[in-house]
Amino acid sequence: MTEAAVFEIVELEDGQFVLRAADSDESSEPLASIRFSSQTLELLRHHRFDVAREMLDHLISRSVLTEDDEEADTPEPAAIH
Repeated sequence: MTEAAVFEIVELEDGQFVLRAADSDESSEPLASIRFSSQTLELLRHHRFDVAREMLDHLISRSVLTEDDEEADTPEPAAIH
């Protein structure tokens, strides 16, 4: 049985959201980060963490951060016109 990776989402003092391994050192480089513009923060208000969590969850489920992606065929993204 393989061990599952555990990630955490942290909101930093500067308002940036970072994804990192739960067992990583706070000073290590995050796996991913999200910084919302001030205009977006105003629109999101108290939902900003929920939106960041959904974005990072999608990243995890669709990226090479999970071992399952090595076995799955990921279709190319559609072009936006």
